[in-house]
Amino acid sequence: MKSKQFITAALLTTGLFIGSTTAAIADTAPTPVASPSAYQTQLAAYKVALAQYKIALTQYRVALVTSDINYRAVMSKYWSDWNTTAKNYEAAWQATLTTFQTANLAYQAKLTPIQATHKSAMDSADIAFLSATSGTPTNDALNAALTSYWNATKVANTNFKTSVVAVGVAPIRPVKPVAPVKPVAPTKPVAPTKPMAPVKPSK
Repeated sequence: MKSKQFITAALLTTGLFIGSTTAAIADTAPTPVASPSAYQTQLAAYKVALAQYKIALTQYRVALVTSDINYRAVMSKYWSDWNTTAKNYEAAWQATLTTFQTANLAYQAKLTPIQATHKSAMDSADIAFLSATSGTPTNDALNAALTSYWNATKVANTNFKTSVVAVGVAPIRPVKPVAPVKPVAPTKPVAPTKPMAPVKPSK
């Protein structure tokens, strides 16, 4: 009887030991990790792509502003250079024209008394001729009037030409130089390509 009790106790003890050992082994065994689903994989990739897109979008916006600033600076210099060229051209032409006008005024001032003297001599010859040929003069008187007129006008013209030569060569009006050709304006740079936002995956 005692032997049966001993065997039963031994079996119970052994069962308890095996059960506790099995439980301990079960507690220390690694928990299996579930494989990510296709959606989770796509979502993770989307998050990475979205972060990259935000960086690219910022860089795109910076490039747009930088390009606009640089273009406006180039255009400002272009117009400044052209306006300076045009102003210099006009200023040089006006200075040349003013120089001519001043010289021409001085030349005309010297000619004025010579022209007045010539006109006076011609007027006197005209009056003398008309007076000598008025009425009913003889043929000899007419020939004498013609000779006197030709001689008087010849002297007046010769004196006029001699006096004009003595004044010097008349200033020559300058020819306006060819205007500078307006350069071609800088071409506006092509805008950078805007990045495309990634598409969020659906479950």
